Amino acid sequence: MNITLLTNRDLASHLALSYLSKRLKGHNFSLFISERVGAEQKLPAELVELALFERELLNDGRPSFTQLAEQLGCQLQDFADCDNQINTPTGLGKILFSQPDLIICVRFGLILQQPVIDLPRYGVINLHSGSLPHYRGVMATFRAMLNEDVAVSSTLHYIDDSKIDNGPVIGIVSVPLKTEVSYTLNVLNLYYSGCENLISAVNQISRGDQLKQTEQTKEGCYYSFPSEEELSQFHLKGNKLFNRSEIDTINHLYDQFETNSESPAGLG
Repeated sequence: MNITLLTNRDLASHLALSYLSKRLKGHNFSLFISERVGAEQKLPAELVELALFERELLNDGRPSFTQLAEQLGCQLQDFADCDNQINTPTGLGKILFSQPDLIICVRFGLILQQPVIDLPRYGVINLHSGSLPHYRGVMATFRAMLNEDVAVSSTLHYIDDSKIDNGPVIGIVSVPLKTEVSYTLNVLNLYYSGCENLISAVNQISRGDQLKQTEQTKEGCYYSFPSEEELSQFHLKGNKLFNRSEIDTINHLYDQFETNSESPAGLG
């Protein structure tokens, strides 16, 4: 099966790809990367610091995105030559050239329009780092921590139109929200079980099975990047966006993917 992976240049995407490159076998891959989420905008200073922390870890000697593409048997591609637009004739042509049977999105920063969505015969599936429909949009784990939820979730769902995080749900996996660790580590803790759900779905599609899916309700909210006021509220609750003392724990998550291949429940 020809699988086109769409991802973003961030730490959680890197962790997910590190895992998928080891566990998704027997397919032909194309890998495309976005450089940011959404339109270019001025973010609060704390979110800029978070991005710099992630960039520091991505450049600390771990395999690059280019090397992860090589592990998948393909070359890393982007949309720099079409002004970071996927829905232009040039962007659409890039995806069309990959001849996708299935498109998988993991934290991809560009919104897909119908011409791209209609290309793969098995559709487009997205791994969203939040519980749908409750937390649509970006930084869902931040919202869960701000709301003092007891768990955080990842949702595997179809993309069938250009509305954000709106398609039928394939499966949701939850893990305990750890109030003693940072937002970054809570997000990264989602990706083992989330990627296992994704792998299970790909295996079912490969066998010709129909994925069970549930239409989303109209409940829930769409969230953009938090404001400075929301960041202040987040910190008043004792939360941190990132913590340098957690770097060893983050690195251990990569090691865990090397050794642990048990699949958790959650798909369906």
